[in-house]
Amino acid sequence: MSNDVELDGPEVGTVDTAPTSGERVLVRRRRRRSWIKRRCAWFRRHKAITTLVVIALVLLAILIGWLLYLNSKLGDVRRFETDLGDNRPPQGQGTDILLMGVDDLDGSREVGDSVYEMLEAGTWKPGTARSDTMMVLHIEADHRAAQLVSIPRDSYVAIPGHGRSKINAAFSWGGPDLAARTVEQTMGIRIDHLVIVDFDGFKDVTGAIGGVNVFVPRTVSDPRSGTVDWERGFHHLEGDEALHYVRTRYSLPNGDFGRIQRQQNFLRTVLEKLTTRGVMFNPVRLTRLARNLSSLVMVDESLTSAKIRDLALANRHLRSGSFRFLTLPNSGSGMVGDASVVKVKPRQARAMFEAISKDQFESWYAHHPVSELPAGNEVP
Repeated sequence: MSNDVELDGPEVGTVDTAPTSGERVLVRRRRRRSWIKRRCAWFRRHKAITTLVVIALVLLAILIGWLLYLNSKLGDVRRFETDLGDNRPPQGQGTDILLMGVDDLDGSREVGDSVYEMLEAGTWKPGTARSDTMMVLHIEADHRAAQLVSIPRDSYVAIPGHGRSKINAAFSWGGPDLAARTVEQTMGIRIDHLVIVDFDGFKDVTGAIGGVNVFVPRTVSDPRSGTVDWERGFHHLEGDEALHYVRTRYSLPNGDFGRIQRQQNFLRTVLEKLTTRGVMFNPVRLTRLARNLSSLVMVDESLTSAKIRDLALANRHLRSGSFRFLTLPNSGSGMVGDASVVKVKPRQARAMFEAISKDQFESWYAHHPVSELPAGNEVP
């Protein structure tokens, strides 16, 4: 008879126990250290790639911060409410912007009350500010072409509620609203946005982009003093000299018409400079431009920061060669009483703006002559 007894349980030399929580932690630590060692070994083997990735991340962080800064500068641009009434021209193609130049936007030169403060308070004081520069910028819907039409400040037109007078009186009497209504009524084009530009501050733009070069074809003298105003040859315009170039009138053979050509030529040259790699890809210059923007312009409330960004992106491929720089159709200067005025050709002006608003300017221009900015070496 056997005395062997079978005993239940594990075989000799084995342990049937589950891992403790501490053992599980150790296993996880070993796995993590192993993963880290493998990653570190990979980075050591690929030092060049690692360096490039780190640099790229740093640059990306800097770029994001810079773009946020530029966006904040757009938010600093001052805006004003507009009321252009109900009886307005129909909406056209593309975008139409009325640009109005003033000499003292913030009242710092004490030539009148601050345009900023009057517009923000909604209390315009007639006769305290004036706009001697008025232009309509039309950007076609496909963003491939644009027209900039200068309106002579002495253009004799009907000003709503005030009878006939020089068009620059509209801004003086009723601010940007009355100026825009006058343009819409006279030209038959619907204005989408209003922009007031401080020409005194515009000189800072030339400094931000490193100045521009223009050619003066002949020496001109100021008849009031008899001194030479501009000598023939190339001139580097920056700061006060740029401001003097666009303001010069008395020493030019065609007076205000010559000044209009200089203003357009200056804008064309600035546009050419802005679209060069030396500015477009220069963060220092772009930052300086953005910093000057809030003190340089004031826009209507519908021209939001988002719309400005959208316009800039949509028209990033526009170059000076895509622009037509034009002057409002007119028959020259004449007298109304004791005042010297510019005689507008109303039918031709309305026909031109109708073609512009329909993005059909080129086909209209082929059969209708209109004053256009000449080549840079022919501008007085």
